[in-house]
Amino acid sequence: MRPLLIPAIGLPSGEDISDARLFVVALVALAGCMIWQGFVAWRHRRALHSIPMRIHVAGTRGKSTTTRLIAAALRAGGRRVLAKTTGAEPRLILPDGRDEIWPRRGPATIREQIGFIRRAAQLGADTIVVECMAIRPEFVFASERHLIEATTTVITNTRADHLEDIGESSEASAQALAWSICANGQLVVSAEAASPTLLARAKARGTAVTIVDTAGLDPIAADRALALAVATVHGVQDAIAKPAMEAAALDPGSFHERVLTIEGKTVRFANAFACNDVDSLKLLWPTVATSECPVVLLNARRDRPLRTQRFLAFLAAQLPMPLLFVVGDPLAPRLARHAGFGPDAVRRLRARLPDSALRELAAFAPSGGVIWGVGNYQGLGARLTAELAGRDASC
Repeated sequence: MRPLLIPAIGLPSGEDISDARLFVVALVALAGCMIWQGFVAWRHRRALHSIPMRIHVAGTRGKSTTTRLIAAALRAGGRRVLAKTTGAEPRLILPDGRDEIWPRRGPATIREQIGFIRRAAQLGADTIVVECMAIRPEFVFASERHLIEATTTVITNTRADHLEDIGESSEASAQALAWSICANGQLVVSAEAASPTLLARAKARGTAVTIVDTAGLDPIAADRALALAVATVHGVQDAIAKPAMEAAALDPGSFHERVLTIEGKTVRFANAFACNDVDSLKLLWPTVATSECPVVLLNARRDRPLRTQRFLAFLAAQLPMPLLFVVGDPLAPRLARHAGFGPDAVRRLRARLPDSALRELAAFAPSGGVIWGVGNYQGLGARLTAELAGRDASC
């Protein structure tokens, strides 16, 4: 093999470097990387094991709210808790209950849990409550096995979502979420999600199971029931946990309905942007009463066409059929027509600023009528949520 000609420090440009020297350099570099990675892993495990109670909250919907409620209940019970949510907006909930924005440089990644654990150790937390960030089964496994090593796992539900990544059935979701179940600990799971797949995994892991009946409860009430069960498992009495949960701050993406007056017209805005699966939207839809044609803004993600199709099929089946505005995926209007929307029932939202978007939507809503925001929180959904939070009842 002919020696390579590359410049090197301390050598004249173009001087030959032998294969043996290149091999030694590569070997030293590899050894340095291994030593560094070993040090990072050792430091992480040391920080992790300094925190005796570690609660990992997984599921399709309600993770962020449930995480906040659990943290509030355990904090009231005397634990020093650091919590982290990664739903609509990544947030830290500090041991004194204050929110802090979690800094994120670039796309979300499960590696940021390492920084969260380090922060918890620095703050002297004896408890962490952390929302599961992973979607694909292999990342769910890696997050639990190598990053969190939970003592308690909470699974809110296993509704079909992220269809392009894990499949289109709730069973596919259950199989993915089963990898979040901790070893020799506690699993608190809703009866809705307590499938044979999850229960078999818990048994194999030597983990005790608490099943919480959430049938007939609205989404927030179901999250409260799960959080209360977690508090009970950890010795916090209901009389202490319930008031703390009532006072807990809601997640920025939590479903809420606002009454607005826009250019003299009163309308209601049902903010369900963070409700990313149709099964959850089906639970929310009847809670907002209306006898007239609602206006729906669908914030469609380009990388989630199967999700968009499911939303459109559900909306097209409603009576009366809503007037649909779409933003995001340019294919959404075509998919809407395939779902059964007529040409006059689908429009692309022209406005890009949140206040202009509200005016455009309100112009087509009847007085006292409902405007829904669905599909995806990021982008315009987040901007509209911030706009609504900054308004009072009179605009």
